[in-house]
Amino acid sequence: MSQTETAAPDRRLFGLCLLALGWSVLVLQAGGFTTSIRAGMAFLDWPLSNGSVNPPGWLTEIDKFAEHSHRLAAAGLGLLCVVLAAAHFFREPRRPVRLASYALLGLVILQGLLGGLRVLLDRLNIGGEGNLKAVAFAVGHAVNAQLTLALLAGIALAHSAAWRRPGGAAPASLRRAGATAVALTLAVIVAGAVMRQGHFTAWVSAPGEGLFIPDVGEGAVWWVNFLHRAGALVAATAVLVFAVRLARQGFPTPRWASLVGLVFLQVFLGIVSIRLPLNPHVRTVHLVTGAALFSSLCAAALLARKASADRPA
Repeated sequence: MSQTETAAPDRRLFGLCLLALGWSVLVLQAGGFTTSIRAGMAFLDWPLSNGSVNPPGWLTEIDKFAEHSHRLAAAGLGLLCVVLAAAHFFREPRRPVRLASYALLGLVILQGLLGGLRVLLDRLNIGGEGNLKAVAFAVGHAVNAQLTLALLAGIALAHSAAWRRPGGAAPASLRRAGATAVALTLAVIVAGAVMRQGHFTAWVSAPGEGLFIPDVGEGAVWWVNFLHRAGALVAATAVLVFAVRLARQGFPTPRWASLVGLVFLQVFLGIVSIRLPLNPHVRTVHLVTGAALFSSLCAAALLARKASADRPA
């Protein structure tokens, strides 16, 4: 391990990362709530809202409030990421961490463009029968949000004491278990994004239906919901297996116990979302918890990868 890896963490950069993480959760919550109440087209223009940063009615009408507050919060996150990238340029000696901060800024810019294209290419703006273009950009916007949050969590981890602290070497199989859990969870996130942005959940959330095998819906609607629900069980199993392996390898309890707790909470929220299909708050919390799980999982997988790399040949 290099001297820069074992040096004391930069508390200012770490604090800045935590601030950005906290703010990004607000952005995600606002975006999730906007989608849950179908308020994504409360304003037909972008980046301004009805040509203004303070459009009439946004403080009194729930759909306008949801969409405009999401845009304002996202703009704030963009500024935070500019500051974060600049701070890493001047203060961070490790090149991979600096590059990660630049990549984060790139993802945030991409996120804004995806959100803008989702609005500008909606059928309310361009006409037509279908809305495939807007939905495709909306799905990309949703998935990129998860990737952005996970990358930010990884950068924060690189400034933590846990990253700098020497640990026992782990087998390569632990790294592979972490990578498998991350890949499966990401696949479930993609399926969930297609469900939410395509509003497929409204077709298969009838009272009395099965929890993991939808009783109503057909074709692509049925398959997307089935893949999301059944895939969630497979991904949850992979995460739990990874958590058990982390525990057996001697990783600190919060590192693996948080994964276990988030998995069970996420499955529970998914079931509640099916039973309460008209409740936007449950769906929003389900989304935010999923992001917390994915980010925590990516951070744990990075630590496992680092421990595997430290293992003697």
